[in-house]
Amino acid sequence: MTEIDNNVEGNVVLDENIGILNRIWRGRKWYGAEWYITTFGACLLVLIILMTIFAPVISPYDPNDMTAAPFLPPGGGQVALITRLGMASELQPEMLVDRTIGIQRNKGGIQEIISWNATKQVFMTQMDLAIGLQNGIVDVILVEQDNVENFLSKNGGLEVVTDKIGEKYLLGTDNLGRDVLSRIIWGSRTVMGVALSASLLSLLLGVSIGLLSGFMGGGVDKVLSLVMDSLYSFPGLILAIAMVAVLGPGVINVAIAVSVVYIPTFFRVVRGQVLSVKEELYVEAARSLGAKPLDILRKYIFPNVIPSIVVVLSLSVADAILTEAGLSFIGLGLPPDIPDWGYDVSKGASFLVAGHWWLVTFPGIMITLVATGFSLLGEGLSEILNPRLVKS
Repeated sequence: MTEIDNNVEGNVVLDENIGILNRIWRGRKWYGAEWYITTFGACLLVLIILMTIFAPVISPYDPNDMTAAPFLPPGGGQVALITRLGMASELQPEMLVDRTIGIQRNKGGIQEIISWNATKQVFMTQMDLAIGLQNGIVDVILVEQDNVENFLSKNGGLEVVTDKIGEKYLLGTDNLGRDVLSRIIWGSRTVMGVALSASLLSLLLGVSIGLLSGFMGGGVDKVLSLVMDSLYSFPGLILAIAMVAVLGPGVINVAIAVSVVYIPTFFRVVRGQVLSVKEELYVEAARSLGAKPLDILRKYIFPNVIPSIVVVLSLSVADAILTEAGLSFIGLGLPPDIPDWGYDVSKGASFLVAGHWWLVTFPGIMITLVATGFSLLGEGLSEILNPRLVKS
């Protein structure tokens, strides 16, 4: 028996033996493009949520630890040990205890020198590094792996002791030598936590006030609508800035500030739905049979506004992520010791002119992906949850 069969009258019959995953998969035939949009957004968000949950496991380093040299490009971090010709056998890594190793300023290799219990001699430029080795100031130097061939071609009489030393930093390091990938992973916890908390708080308040306003009507409705319209008239980011300026920085304060922006949105949607649903015949019938107002609101009106709430929630989370990132970008978000994508974009922007593009690019991509995922989910659900006739 197939999942959808047509009987004589043309009614749709669902096979209850079909599993939930199979039913979801077959939903693409019913909803078309909306199904693909919703599924893509949902899959994208599942990956982000998994990264958020397992951040302590998958993060290579602590996001606030200075693990390497600053401004290492994506894929960089590994170094090669170089010395003068004929000395390689005497200067293996295990023989470098208490020796002095040359290293270029702000380049990789510091962690390796520490692990070998050696002493570092810092040179300002690559030329100074080569001269120090050739003149015997140091017996061995560390050069970035990607630059070894170029370094040897410009400086004769040298050889590689060993290469590909140390760890690669897939997304590079920032201006303080912190791993960008680790900050991306831990930053997802911050962004998702603030955005979801703010959206759920605005849902709780906005839906409650909207139900009350639409159902009671009269003076209560006028006063509440006036207050919400006043809040709605402010640009969202400006209102959030004002709230953060009053409350101060911090995860909870930022979540509260962002939530205020979206309370009027939930209010307007729910109030409109309630005004429409409470005039339906089944509500009038329940009222004529003596149903209490609270029961009418709970049993007959609220269930009919849930589809609209789901859609508004997903869209508000997407916008809350952008609002939180905007607050962090202008310095009114979270403290510097909390990994945050907006903060990293703000700090990385000042180094973009120097060619350190990865400091801005990767946090910016993550903000875009998460906001896009929630937007696609909301847009798809807005179509799928709309009443429609399913034809054979």
